[in-house]
Amino acid sequence: MTFTSYFDGSSAAGSLPLPRLEGTGGRKTSALVRGTGSIGARHLRVLQQLGVDKLYAWPVRPGTSLGERPDIPATAELVEAYPDAPLDLVVVATDTRRHIGDTLEALGHAPGAVLLEKPVAPAAADARVLLDHPRADTISVSAPLRFHQGFAVAAELLPRLGRVTSAQLASQSWLPSWRPNRDFRSSYSARKEDGGVLRDLVHDIDYPTMLLGAPTELHSVLGSGILGIEAEESADILWDSPAAVHLRLDYVTPVKTRNIRVATDEGALVWDVVRNRVALEWPDAESGSTGSVEAVFGDDADVDTVLARQSLSILQRAGIDGGTTMDRFRPASLAEGVASVAICDAARTASASGKAEKVVW
Repeated sequence: MTFTSYFDGSSAAGSLPLPRLEGTGGRKTSALVRGTGSIGARHLRVLQQLGVDKLYAWPVRPGTSLGERPDIPATAELVEAYPDAPLDLVVVATDTRRHIGDTLEALGHAPGAVLLEKPVAPAAADARVLLDHPRADTISVSAPLRFHQGFAVAAELLPRLGRVTSAQLASQSWLPSWRPNRDFRSSYSARKEDGGVLRDLVHDIDYPTMLLGAPTELHSVLGSGILGIEAEESADILWDSPAAVHLRLDYVTPVKTRNIRVATDEGALVWDVVRNRVALEWPDAESGSTGSVEAVFGDDADVDTVLARQSLSILQRAGIDGGTTMDRFRPASLAEGVASVAICDAARTASASGKAEKVVW
């Protein structure tokens, strides 16, 4: 097979209809979202668009009204406790420091599945109680980048491109522009105990480990002082599994960049998340230049579509039969989510010590 025919032969590059929960045989589906901030509201909208029949919204603050929340579906029922009815899905979308307690409470009501927002916890050690829980296998950790069709194609093609020799990942943005109507210095991102670029951009730690394998030890340099916040503003992480892997994460760059370039002994693979494209490059012996071919996945630009793929995948894995199959995607398990937090922990330790530190969890 030639490089130019790789996309044609990819099972993950075919047509992908917009997610919709269908054909459940008349069975009514239900979901509860704990936390009604911006991400909780988005989950509620996505679940409604997906076709979940009954939605419950449970704010963190008692007495909260949803009457002036146009970002939350009017059909969502406001609750202040778990309903007596069984639930197919619970989404935990509260602050990071609440994740463990809120997830344990959710598990106590035995829903079909739990979707825990990232990161799992402020530190990997905090998550041991979840890992030891008898229902731990019902927990998935939100990792939307895994549900980009571009990533599914990249993950399928990479093993065909020879031996990996190096990889460079960049995820860079400008924190003050994340929430233009709110002072970024008062956001959770600015807090040292549960914020910082490592936790905020943990998605960009998850997907390279899925592609290349997780490190056992790493070097790291953390940066601060540009935004004037308590938490780290940038992180450069380096490990050597299976070859030299360098991650640059920051929110001090106004021009947004999010991509990975993996070099192999036959060519290179590039996934550009901002431009929704996957490119293959190889040396052209005849011309002495570089040959390339690319594919663009425009639907990946829609955040709600990507989250709907994740939700549908988790519901299907929990036994809900209906909708377009999500077999080309794989949700992040609890163990994988904790492993990503452990890499964050090791990066802080390595930056402080100035030497390689083991990833422990």
